[in-house]
Amino acid sequence: MSGLLASLIELNAAAAAAILFVLFTRTHVTRAFGPHATYALWSMVPVAMLATFLPERTTETLVTEFLIGGLPASLTHMQADAATSSLALAIAAAWSAGTIALAMLLARRQRAFLRDADLGLAGPAIVGFRHPRIITPDDFTRRFSHDERKLILTHEQVHIDRSDARINAVVALLRCLFWFNPLIHIGANAMRIDQEMSCDAEVIARRPRVRRAYAETLLKTHLVTRPLPVGCYWPAPSQHPLAQRISEIARAPISRRRRIAAAAIVMTLTTGAGVTVWAAQPERTIFRETADVLVPFEPLDRNGRPTSSLARSFNPLASPQ
Repeated sequence: MSGLLASLIELNAAAAAAILFVLFTRTHVTRAFGPHATYALWSMVPVAMLATFLPERTTETLVTEFLIGGLPASLTHMQADAATSSLALAIAAAWSAGTIALAMLLARRQRAFLRDADLGLAGPAIVGFRHPRIITPDDFTRRFSHDERKLILTHEQVHIDRSDARINAVVALLRCLFWFNPLIHIGANAMRIDQEMSCDAEVIARRPRVRRAYAETLLKTHLVTRPLPVGCYWPAPSQHPLAQRISEIARAPISRRRRIAAAAIVMTLTTGAGVTVWAAQPERTIFRETADVLVPFEPLDRNGRPTSSLARSFNPLASPQ
């Protein structure tokens, strides 16, 4: 049980460090290299977490077990006391309860969104994990023109092509496992915004002459009323990201040279995150026992000399009888 808790703590610490780095750099990365690089930068989080599972550095130490009077005195065989075990069980119970509670909350939100979708009140969005599909509201054809519908469906198709709905499902799972860490939830929300902005950039890259029409379509769509934990919805539920997305659409396209530089930088940072997390793990000491050494126990007299005749015969300092 304590080993499982230690692994969870290491995973949480690695994820938190990577999320903090991305949160502090995402604005600068977007400004310099575009939203694609920012969205790709979030790959640092799973890489840092997976690095905690790599075998840590080990050192070997030889331990000799002394037998005094026939009783083992090795410190390597000591067990954790009852208080430590009780604390580990209490922490595991609290973590499990929080995980289940958040999972039930997200599942209820998911069902509420799907219920609205069945009534024709939700969308456009991507739902489904194994087989993602596009859903649209009942008034989709009345509210949007033919060109606007094509832009919206292109946006959703980009989500499907990149498996963004599956990525969001993994993010929802991480939120449940690390429900106690606010950085996990902050990072999840920021990642969804960067995901939408990256999807916008991909649509513009495929259809570069529709910047104005695409921005007008974003403004025309109303915000969804319910959150969608697993899936992709149009647009993100906040006015600030919507304004940020429209501002990003108006930017000039990123040059090919800067795109190549962005890919190299993101790859370097992601690899460096994994190596840093692995190197930060403490070394594990392996204790290897040598042959047992029997140390006979002999009582001493008042002067500190062995009392038995056998011990005195091997003691050069013992006085002759």
